[in-house]
Amino acid sequence: MPCLYILTGPNGAGKSTVGPGLLPDSINKAYPPFDGDRLKMIKQQEFKKSTGSYKEAARLADEYVYAEFEKLYKKALADNDHFAYEGHFSEESSWDLIRKFREKGYRVDMIFLGLVSLKLSSDRVFNRAIHGGHNVKPYDIENNYFGNLIKLNEHLELIDQLTILDTSGRIPIHVGQWRNNKMNFNVDDESIPKWVLRYLPRLFNSG
Repeated sequence: MPCLYILTGPNGAGKSTVGPGLLPDSINKAYPPFDGDRLKMIKQQEFKKSTGSYKEAARLADEYVYAEFEKLYKKALADNDHFAYEGHFSEESSWDLIRKFREKGYRVDMIFLGLVSLKLSSDRVFNRAIHGGHNVKPYDIENNYFGNLIKLNEHLELIDQLTILDTSGRIPIHVGQWRNNKMNFNVDDESIPKWVLRYLPRLFNSG
């Protein structure tokens, strides 16, 4: 059975740095997760050199990333092949692609990297930006932090296996795994992150 692998979580949670290493080795090597933010940075620099305009370069980079992502996921669906990508699911429309894969008989495996607070997400984005990484607008950081959790809680039925990690500290903590409509926690009750208890009640209540 082909599988759709998804890396998600708030900005600065480590989707690009920690996430790929959490996928099966065979998947990570043959199907490296599509990282739209990284690709956009690369293409934006290229377009900036040719256009001389930062705004135009950003527009062209967005178009390129969208087209490339669409080409790759459609090829995976046509070939009935595995596919992996990272992104945010804070909007209802962002779940439509998951539905497409499920309708084609795919198994959906999601890894959620969570952070203890919105402030930590914002601080990590700021630190990343001042060191040359991609920046994110404050509104988008907030929307992604809360929206990812709220929408995940609403759409658990679209996911076959969900692995939850807390990446607030230097060492990621494996909080637990949800599958077969049941959450199995890997930490004791006192150590379950508050963001899980508050924003993912369906997970907690299924444990």
